Amino acid sequence: MLMHCVFYILFTILVILPSTNGSVSLRNNCSKNINNGSSVGVLINQNTRVGKELKIAMKIAVRDIYRNSCNLITLHFPASSESFMQTISSASKLKVEILIATISLTEAEILSETHNFSGTPIILLNPTTMPPPLGPLSSKLIQFSHNFSIHMNCLSAIIGHFQWRRVTLIYQKPNQFPIDSAFFTVLSDSLRSVNTIIEQYIEFPPKLSQNTIEQNLKILKNGSNRVFVLLHSSLELTTRLFKMANRMDMVRKGFIWVISDEIVTMLDFIDPSIIASMQGVIGYKTMFNDTSQLYKDFDIKFKRGYFSKYPKDLGHYPSPSMFGLRAYDLIHAIKKAKNKSSKVNELFPNLLLSDFNGLSGNVRFEKGELKQKPIFKIINVVGKSYKELVFWSPELGFFGEVGPIYWPGGVQEVPRGWELVSSMNTKKLRIAVPASGAFHLVNVSVVGPNKTSINGFVIDVFNTSLKYLPYDLPFKLVPFYGRYDDMVHRIQMKEFDAAVGDILILEERYKWADFSQPFVKSGMNMVVTVKEDTKKEMWIFTTVFEKKLWVYIASMGIFIGFVVWLVEHRHNPDFAAASTSQQLGKVFWFSFTLLFFVQKESPRSNLSKIVLAPWYFLVLMLTIYFTAALSSLMTIDQLLPTVKDVDTLKKENAIVGCNWNSFVCSYLVHVLQFKHENVKQIEAVESYPSAFQRGEIKAAFFVTFHAKVFLAKYCRGYAIAGPTYNFGGFGFAFEKGSELGADMSAAILKATERGEIETLQKNMFTQCKCSSPNINNNGSTSTIGSKPFSGLFFICCGVAVVALIVTVLPLVEQHWKILSVVKEATLRSRNFAWISLMILFRNRARFKLPILTDR
Repeated sequence: MLMHCVFYILFTILVILPSTNGSVSLRNNCSKNINNGSSVGVLINQNTRVGKELKIAMKIAVRDIYRNSCNLITLHFPASSESFMQTISSASKLKVEILIATISLTEAEILSETHNFSGTPIILLNPTTMPPPLGPLSSKLIQFSHNFSIHMNCLSAIIGHFQWRRVTLIYQKPNQFPIDSAFFTVLSDSLRSVNTIIEQYIEFPPKLSQNTIEQNLKILKNGSNRVFVLLHSSLELTTRLFKMANRMDMVRKGFIWVISDEIVTMLDFIDPSIIASMQGVIGYKTMFNDTSQLYKDFDIKFKRGYFSKYPKDLGHYPSPSMFGLRAYDLIHAIKKAKNKSSKVNELFPNLLLSDFNGLSGNVRFEKGELKQKPIFKIINVVGKSYKELVFWSPELGFFGEVGPIYWPGGVQEVPRGWELVSSMNTKKLRIAVPASGAFHLVNVSVVGPNKTSINGFVIDVFNTSLKYLPYDLPFKLVPFYGRYDDMVHRIQMKEFDAAVGDILILEERYKWADFSQPFVKSGMNMVVTVKEDTKKEMWIFTTVFEKKLWVYIASMGIFIGFVVWLVEHRHNPDFAAASTSQQLGKVFWFSFTLLFFVQKESPRSNLSKIVLAPWYFLVLMLTIYFTAALSSLMTIDQLLPTVKDVDTLKKENAIVGCNWNSFVCSYLVHVLQFKHENVKQIEAVESYPSAFQRGEIKAAFFVTFHAKVFLAKYCRGYAIAGPTYNFGGFGFAFEKGSELGADMSAAILKATERGEIETLQKNMFTQCKCSSPNINNNGSTSTIGSKPFSGLFFICCGVAVVALIVTVLPLVEQHWKILSVVKEATLRSRNFAWISLMILFRNRARFKLPILTDR
């Protein structure tokens, strides 16, 4: 320890003496050549580490300017105060050309309206630009920093990269005025672009107490969210906050801490014991060039000045941060503006035209802030300092691979950002299940003292989905005897952590809870009794074939009959001698009956037999199919719904039924406009058949999946009628903002894609007592089209066409002589015409005919 003290004393003597001698010589050299200087007021808190750094950096800049050009810039530092009003009071005696401050934008606006600083340019040296208040900004105000939205986009990029969906924002309230709401609006919009929301805001007062820090950390620890963003904080809060968090076991596995640029900048001079309590913290920091000779020279001067002015801070790392670099560049910007014109009223316009490369980067203004967009280094606190992970810029985003990262607790995998915390402060989540559902998709039964059995289709779906969660889910199923709306509402009231059941996803319920991906699509349907369709039985045979096929059969029969008639009329004397009616009768039997094998009635011409052979085979196949299909239709009852639609029910003033604890009852009254007295609430699915038989209800309205269960159980005598009213389907309900909802949605999708939920549905329907689970039992059956017989139709048509050509061709040859005579006469008439034209052309002069020429 003694050796360390001796070292610091010797080092202090070495760095102070050259600095003192140098300043004296400067005064001697420039004492007779001092130009008109500038008077600059500086309002900073000199009691903080950042305030000390700003003061040292500005003095070094003034000394460098004085050494090189003998321009004098006088800095005025009024007494520091935590109260803004006291700061104004202490600064009221200043008579300066320009004012540098680290106050809020609202405070700067107030200061610009005071008598002393009216019209005085004000430059703010805050870490970021602040969103403007509602009123217009002062025309002489510059924020020597980058836009706040760029910092928030970098923060959002980090959170979005790791897919954290909820964050808790931590910040320290300024001394006098609250942070403007626009500040949080920018951050909220930026986070929303990566599908993240701010779940909670934790505000710390300017004056800290151990009790306040501890109480706020307890709030964070008891919540389920584990992503904490420290956005704005003093050095004191940062050190005390992480000390307490480490003591409360909140910098361990599962917790995530993200710190902003201004806090990462302060890590360079935070005590190593505090760094030890921040292991695994990540953040971002504005990048600057620390390898240039200009920076190295400034670094040496800064350490000399800091050790000389604040020897008690020797334990802190004295290298300058971005705060000091900007302060140094700002003084040089004022000097360059003064060089352009010595007039006071031209100082601010010249300052806005600054364009040079300083220690902090390019100094150029646009809209009252630094124009050059920054590049950030993403850092990870490890060991005694931090390591750089990757770079981020507004134009390119991340350039390079992120990782590997040391997370709190020493884990390598990315924390999911939340933990399961029961609202009842128990180790297991309390999950409500409907115990009085009409369709028993969740069955609750007492099997012993203080012992309840809970099973059913929905419980099977829930347990199947749990297999695909990336973690174990400790839970306890709690029966709920009440309405579904009340059960979901109890989640918002913190009585339950979730609800599992055949819960329909509705807009109203979304106000109380979040829902998982639907595991069953659903809507609402009307179930009614059915009656026999006697009218349809009369013409049932016409429904066996499609209309198109009936047309094909009739058309092909007529065509085959025509070809057979033509062939027999030419080659069968007996057929030709018969009367017209007899010929048509024979052709009909040849075409539409199977008399080919009866020699007595069969056609004599072999060509006719060739035409009829494939046609008879086609008719035979059609007959077989027709007989089978007609038999099937005759064995199925032809039924029609007794009620067509909702309008019919309302015109008849009919009474309808619905499940007592379902939203369907209120939907019938408020949306479908049924009278309240015409809606009968029924408690169990077994009560509906008797209600229909006694005439108590004319129709029943169910959720679509419940309607399928009903028809699978009572498949005879009932049918679905009318349209389907679509809704969101069945899902599981969770606390608002719970990450468990998203994880369960992913698990349900996996179970659905693997066919496991569909298998559970089939098993449930097969367990119903009804042997014929025909849901839409309205007697409909599929008709037979022409496609299965298209090949036979093609063969029949092709053979008939060939036979037609063979029969017609000899007739054409018999009449060929007549055609030859006509052809010869035509040729003669054509030759006669040509000869006449030649005679006229040769005697055109005699007949006075005009000569045709091209024009």
